[in-house]
Amino acid sequence: ASIPRLKLLLLAAAEAAAKEAGLEQRSGIRADGTYGQSSLNAITGKGWWIGRPIELPGSRPLRLEHGNIGSQLIDWPLEHVVKCLVFYHPADPAPLRAEQDALLLEVWQACNKSGHELLLEVILPATMPRSDELYLRAISRFYNLGIYPDWWKLPPLSADGWTALSEIIERRDPHCRGVVILGLDAPAEQLRADFKAAAGQTVVKGFAVGRTLFGDASRAWLKHDIDDAQLVARIRDNYLQLIAWWRERGQA
Repeated sequence: ASIPRLKLLLLAAAEAAAKEAGLEQRSGIRADGTYGQSSLNAITGKGWWIGRPIELPGSRPLRLEHGNIGSQLIDWPLEHVVKCLVFYHPADPAPLRAEQDALLLEVWQACNKSGHELLLEVILPATMPRSDELYLRAISRFYNLGIYPDWWKLPPLSADGWTALSEIIERRDPHCRGVVILGLDAPAEQLRADFKAAAGQTVVKGFAVGRTLFGDASRAWLKHDIDDAQLVARIRDNYLQLIAWWRERGQA
């Protein structure tokens, strides 16, 4: 019951940080319609980038949280970007790959019809081998299927991995808007190193980090160890630190 209010406080912290950093028209949020509808209502129309997830959290094979994608999008403002996370691996059994491929194609086609942008978030399952090369194979697989998301959301890659990915995107879909780096709850200092690895890669447009920014503070707030103002201040300061580290790599 406290989560919708928490999400509004997270939004207040993000807005405060964006204003202080001079990024009010270059910031974004990711919020769901289950617990974050009030946040979506509050930020829509303000010129922010808004990513809105559709997947059932943790599902593998992929499932959509609210059923048929077409019936969902009919009610969405066009400025809301469809965010779909899929746990995907090139070595998945063929039936699993086929099932996930079919649903992703359905999502892609629905976005084409509705006019919404699609962000495809790809994470290799934690129990299977992980490498830059495997991410590149997964992305190439989606292009081979005819899925051309407007955005990719990917874990940090090595400098060589980003270069190889840039070459794939430029060759397969030069109209792609780019990539945002996800955090995977990594320590802040690790993200600093990950940001540096992406320096000079024009395909990487920013970062989309959640738990690293607000995880500890949110847990403290839910236990009533800190109040609203302290929560907002802590998250604002964490966000400003990540913005500073992003800028120090030469891409504001």
